[in-house]
Amino acid sequence: MAIKVKFPDGREVDIHEVISFMYGLGMGEIEVLHILLSRGQKYSADELAEVLKVSKASVNKALNTLLSKGLIEREKVITNSKKGRPVYVYSANKELVSKKLSEDTYKLILNTRDTLKKTLVEKKRVILEAA
Repeated sequence: MAIKVKFPDGREVDIHEVISFMYGLGMGEIEVLHILLSRGQKYSADELAEVLKVSKASVNKALNTLLSKGLIEREKVITNSKKGRPVYVYSANKELVSKKLSEDTYKLILNTRDTLKKTLVEKKRVILEAA
């Protein structure tokens, strides 16, 4: 079942679309975030690629974007092998993501309010000066 966000005019939008818009995420990033949040476990890039049936490169791009937005966490896995690249696992903490979404939504509301106030005051001045 899709989770919907209801707007004041009654329209409903899938929560994934709201998150996508807020953070400039594509469908790939949303799918990776959804897997990490809904399954509540740590995944390597290889495991996520297998689950999503996409290339590891696509998953790595999504993971890097999600990391840069602060929506997921990365942890280095200690291995016995000293050769090759380090192995990382990725996770998303529901409480931390929820807190970030709440804080960022609040910032968006304040920014929108301030922008509207500024815009409306400037338009009022232009109208009065023209009169």
